[in-house]
Amino acid sequence: MNSLAKKDQAALLTRERKLRRTGEWGEWETITFMPGQAGSGWAAFITTAHRNRVFSVLDRQAEAGVRHLAVSSLSGTRPTWHEMQRIKDELAGRDATAIEVYPPRDQVIDEADMFHIWVLRGNLPFGLHLDTIPPAATALRAGPA
Repeated sequence: MNSLAKKDQAALLTRERKLRRTGEWGEWETITFMPGQAGSGWAAFITTAHRNRVFSVLDRQAEAGVRHLAVSSLSGTRPTWHEMQRIKDELAGRDATAIEVYPPRDQVIDEADMFHIWVLRGNLPFGLHLDTIPPAATALRAGPA
């Protein structure tokens, strides 16, 4: 974006703000990559990218069957919770569970305005809806009989 004239940059950012405000992101386009084509390190495992008029999402199969979605926008503005929920719903499914991770300081990688969620294969062993938590986890909460 730095190669664009300031006027053109401003117009693109104004457009992004409007599309985010109205929720009119457009359809997702999917792009596939050969292994290693998208970069090095963790990016070498990216096989798919998705984009619409607001967001770009890098998509890779991570360890233990977990799916990693790395979300960015032209402006670099952090997606809201509702935007991340919508991205998860549209790309991984409404019934999928995804988490955002805050690692130990020495494991933080912050080289781009990119925001990550990991889509799990099952439900979390904790949460606000007790009926979705495995019985073994809720038994611990009950205390002695």
